[in-house]
Amino acid sequence: MERKGLQLNRSSRTPLLIVFLTVFIDLLGFGIVLPLLPRYAKHFDADGLTLGLLMASFSLMQFLFAPLWGRLSDRTGRRPILMLGLAGSTLFYTMFGFTTSLGAGGLLLGLGVIPWLFICRIGAGIAGATIPTAQAYIADVTGPKERARGMALIGAAFGIGFTFGPLLGAAFIPGELGDADTLARPEVRARLQLSDNQERSILKQIDLSSGELRAGRTSLTRKQRDEIRTRRDDAIRGLLSADQYAGWLQLSAPSPAPGYLAGVLSGLALLSAIFLLPESLQTGASGAPVRARFNWASLHGALTHPQIGLILFTMFLTTFAFAQFESTLSLLTEFLGLSDRHNYFVFAYIGLILALSQGLLVRRLVPRWGEFVMSVVGTVLMTTGLLLVGAAGLSDSRAMLFAVLPLCVIGFSALNPSLQSLLSRQTAAEQQGGILGLGQSMAALARILGPLVGLPLTDWNMVYPYWTAAGLMAVGVVLALGLKTPAPDAAESPAA
Repeated sequence: MERKGLQLNRSSRTPLLIVFLTVFIDLLGFGIVLPLLPRYAKHFDADGLTLGLLMASFSLMQFLFAPLWGRLSDRTGRRPILMLGLAGSTLFYTMFGFTTSLGAGGLLLGLGVIPWLFICRIGAGIAGATIPTAQAYIADVTGPKERARGMALIGAAFGIGFTFGPLLGAAFIPGELGDADTLARPEVRARLQLSDNQERSILKQIDLSSGELRAGRTSLTRKQRDEIRTRRDDAIRGLLSADQYAGWLQLSAPSPAPGYLAGVLSGLALLSAIFLLPESLQTGASGAPVRARFNWASLHGALTHPQIGLILFTMFLTTFAFAQFESTLSLLTEFLGLSDRHNYFVFAYIGLILALSQGLLVRRLVPRWGEFVMSVVGTVLMTTGLLLVGAAGLSDSRAMLFAVLPLCVIGFSALNPSLQSLLSRQTAAEQQGGILGLGQSMAALARILGPLVGLPLTDWNMVYPYWTAAGLMAVGVVLALGLKTPAPDAAESPAA
């Protein structure tokens, strides 16, 4: 059955800006909720394994559903899949907010809060697996030479979303009982009504634990550091009356507002897609639908294409290395003495660098240097940056950490859209959604496995994840040297 798409001028910027807006707003909601998950898990008495599964469930759903949404968009169009994903994000983030308002002992339809948190994260992961569809939309409306610039626009939306998301999320962090800055906050002082003797005793416990942690920076395992903090918190609880501790539990309860806010933002993105986003998928020049149905034989042929296989493996390996950095950075900043609230500012700093580098630097350099050079430069920068992040932890230097973080982030900014562009340009036009979805699936799998390797390494030494990741990224440099930039019309012909 013939289907005609809206004819788009490939030089038109309007569809790109609308895709940017929808991805940015959706990622803003994601960035608000993600950093707060450990706080919610702790409040609802979830153990470490449950928290790990809760965080992995999102990436697992992206691994499973990203190729499915991409292939479906090849058949039905990009616009309906993007709108379906945004509708799902709106629903499940709103459900997340309502679930967290139930309290630790709350029930909904016979299920406790923890099962509902899993339902919400699984649903949000399925709904959020439409990023390759947005990438396929970019491929539809850009020529091969502009492809990497278009992919960098998606990266910029990620970066800006992750800049402002954690900043908004930080407003909902109640603080830690073992943090002197938290105790100094007016609302905490007013609710707890600590006596002078209680305050002195609490500050003494904080100083003692801080001294132990400083003295054992290079020798204590993560488990030993957690035990010191647990003893501190238990000692402080023993200094409080039952009424004071009940007041603290009330103050420290996580707010449902982040879930509701993320739901509203995803709803706004959905409205923008409904009213402003045109369909990008076009019919063939002969009038027959180019993507009337998905061809499994063509997909198998594309996957056995040597360059596509190399690109997918490079994507997996480099994302696996970067995931070790992402998943352990909050532990490193804690190791360097930063509080939870300051930790979210670190992630906002990373998001700002990501947005600026993707939106300003990479989009200007790719047309001059090409995807191959940018991929090699990106892997070299990330290898160097990861080594230096480990050195910052070893030298106990916050200043050095903030100075070298841009190397990792700019390297990733150069590498990621370049690999996506190469993957798109090596893929036949009727397989864009499916193959880009497979690339996103490989990245999701890497983000599942990265923490499983990186977090146990911190039990031995805090810097091991970064040096291990640097070694993997060095292999990525070798792989990147084997990549080839396709001919300008490669994306318009079947992969061979």
